[in-house]
Amino acid sequence: MDLSHLSQEKRAFLKCHPELLRSLEKEIPSQIRRVNTRNKKLSKGKSKLQRDLEDIDRRVEEAKRKADKLRREYMMDPNLRKISEKYQRHMNTLESASTLICPKCKEVDHCSKMNGTPWCMKCNTALITRKMLKNWEKLPTIKVVHKADIYKKQLNRLNSGLNPDNKEDV
Repeated sequence: MDLSHLSQEKRAFLKCHPELLRSLEKEIPSQIRRVNTRNKKLSKGKSKLQRDLEDIDRRVEEAKRKADKLRREYMMDPNLRKISEKYQRHMNTLESASTLICPKCKEVDHCSKMNGTPWCMKCNTALITRKMLKNWEKLPTIKVVHKADIYKKQLNRLNSGLNPDNKEDV
């Protein structure tokens, strides 16, 4: 066994332990043989896998060709084209009526949810359908007055000598 490629420490260790060197010389060929047989089995498995992938690709191409043929036949048949146009129009109207929209910014649903309900993250409001939007627009706007403003007005009314900023008139 050639030890010239090993470091000095490893060579010295193997010289001190000759039984280890003998066992290595004995076991290395069998290990190499096992590795080679394992590699052969893997390459056979890879070639089988490759054949399977080529078979799948061939089937996909056949399906695409069939679909193209049927599509060309369908485009030539005026009755089928009319039926499909009616169906598509019907589906589009159903879809547009049921789509959700933000009542404030009028943007469509971007699949954002808060606590399980569709939500507009931009306006921080729940989304509603287009039919509900018409009713929403008819509702009057409600102005929210903060309690701090109410308390200031009451203070002004009670203490006429004080400014709203709580400063005395001089």
